[in-house]
Amino acid sequence: MVVVSLVYIVLGSLVIIVARWYSFRSARTEALAIVRIASFVANGSGDITELGRGIARINFVQSLVYVADRVDINSREPLRVIVRYYNIEAFLVNRAARSCSDSQRAYYLALLSRLPLSCTVLSEVEHFLTDAFERVRFYALMALFSCSPYRAIAVLEQSDWRLSRRDVAELLTLISRGCCPLPYMPLLLSENYNLQLLGIHLVRRFAITESRAQILAIVRCGNSELRDDALETLVSLGEQERGYNCVLI
Repeated sequence: MVVVSLVYIVLGSLVIIVARWYSFRSARTEALAIVRIASFVANGSGDITELGRGIARINFVQSLVYVADRVDINSREPLRVIVRYYNIEAFLVNRAARSCSDSQRAYYLALLSRLPLSCTVLSEVEHFLTDAFERVRFYALMALFSCSPYRAIAVLEQSDWRLSRRDVAELLTLISRGCCPLPYMPLLLSENYNLQLLGIHLVRRFAITESRAQILAIVRCGNSELRDDALETLVSLGEQERGYNCVLI
């Protein structure tokens, strides 16, 4: 019995050592890939064939997303070139389509949504908008915002499911990177819950003081479920203006 226990301990230790070695190796190769991708993006040119050298495809995509999350809108064209060259769109869509795990499908679509996408992926992304799992539907919508914001707005308006405040926060992160510019006024004037909710929080995030009258109208006679959001936005706009005036004084 003691011998068997020792064997299990030794085997368990070996498994842990091997797992740690692979984890360290994966982290190292991802770090090198991030450096190569960042250099390519910064210079706007380079040997694109070397970017994915010596790294698993999914780890390369994760490295690419890491860089995409940290560059401004002016640096996204080199990223688009990389996405196209390595056929990342098809890779992630196929992974999502083949996955039997809801969370995995959502994860692949989440990665996709954070990259500059082409309109060719539009129809493939829309396929996931009817998925039974809520997070899959949401990240499909996020990907739609990345490749066609106005199509995403139309889909959102027709959806029978509601955005949560967490969903709106994630969408605003995408919008704040300049990936999908949206006009706030049509959102505020819409009678659709999702669009108004997005518009209210868009105004708050970017401190659009010119929209005060529309926000006030929502507080006074809008959807009762959105009055608190609108009221908090009014308060936020007031604080922004007071802070600005104090700086001027």
